[in-house]
Amino acid sequence: MQTSTKSSTAKFRHLIAILSTAATLLKVSLQSDVSGYICDDLAVWHDKATEVARLASELLTPADPYYAYPALLEDTKLFGNEDKNLFVVPFRNFGHVRNGGRLGHDRIVMDDVGNVVGVVVDVNNGAHDVPAYKKCTTFWTFENLSLVLNTGKIQKTSGFVCGSNFLGAAVETEMKSKCKGLENLLPTSKEFFQFLDRKGITWSNKKLSYKHFTNIDYNSRRLDRAAIYNVEFSLQCRLIQVKPVFRGAFPRPACLEVWTPKPSVDIIRSIPSLSPQNQNQESSETYHCRDIKFRISTLRNYLNQFHRLLSTTSPIGLGGSLIRQDDKLILWPILSPDRLKKRIRYRTIFAMGFDENKFLGLYYGCARVPTLRYYKPCPYPDLLKPFLEDITFTDRDGQTRDFFF
Repeated sequence: MQTSTKSSTAKFRHLIAILSTAATLLKVSLQSDVSGYICDDLAVWHDKATEVARLASELLTPADPYYAYPALLEDTKLFGNEDKNLFVVPFRNFGHVRNGGRLGHDRIVMDDVGNVVGVVVDVNNGAHDVPAYKKCTTFWTFENLSLVLNTGKIQKTSGFVCGSNFLGAAVETEMKSKCKGLENLLPTSKEFFQFLDRKGITWSNKKLSYKHFTNIDYNSRRLDRAAIYNVEFSLQCRLIQVKPVFRGAFPRPACLEVWTPKPSVDIIRSIPSLSPQNQNQESSETYHCRDIKFRISTLRNYLNQFHRLLSTTSPIGLGGSLIRQDDKLILWPILSPDRLKKRIRYRTIFAMGFDENKFLGLYYGCARVPTLRYYKPCPYPDLLKPFLEDITFTDRDGQTRDFFF
């Protein structure tokens, strides 16, 4: 009986491993061929997100906390990965890595080496200091469907991508509303043309069209301008295409139909022990320093990252990313969470303090002011010990050492 129980347990663990591997491979496959991301009425193309991440990655290695971005992404539940810290950077107008770009409500998410993980949007739209990020939906265009079409995980969405604008299902709903009553009219009758005038519809080349207006045009440098589109449809009220109205010398191409993931529960979420919610239960454990609250899981990831750097790089090679404040204190700057504070004079920056290989705790300083770039210890470092004392460090000689004070 005991042997049977052990066999069943082993089979269950094997099944979990298979499902986890399958879900991971599917996720990687879909992500590698993704065309872009839909964030409400904003569309972010993957190739542009990759370029932004490439520019921003120059401030990741070594971490440069004197710039507001890249910033730490706090909500690890969004991407179900708590073993590695992720970072965010504004997408719009990030033209040069040193100016940081203007703030918007969207952020490119990348890992610690600059690989794009996804895109998020602040549902508060900057109304609060602490952003509430929502994961944007991936989309594929027709050209990128070849490798994902047979997975059964995607569907054609009710909407169009027009550059950086996404027109959702409201376009088709609006078209059907304008069409209501048209099916009973002859195209040659007087009532037909009266109906078109009343509805604001144009008749040309056996096609019907009307103008659709959006509140924001993300393709423009001025977001207070509206975008205008021609919505073309047939006499049978079937949508033909959506084209931007452009008065320049070269007309813009028609908007693209896109495919998005089906709203189904991923197979990995059917296993409670592997769900992102369970993986992030300990994220409620936090450590406060100044006006910033760090998750313990975030600090663990930073320590493990520093551990990996020491394991592969000599201390001399790390010189560019370390600050020696005195003979017994070496500081490794880290990036703090994204905060949208306005009219702040001096921003607090953070670093991890070490004496040789011993972790002493978290330290804080002030950005942008050379005379105030002296780091001070955060209060109550002993509070970190119960959560981090199990972390060990393996040096370049293969010796395992205690990592904590």
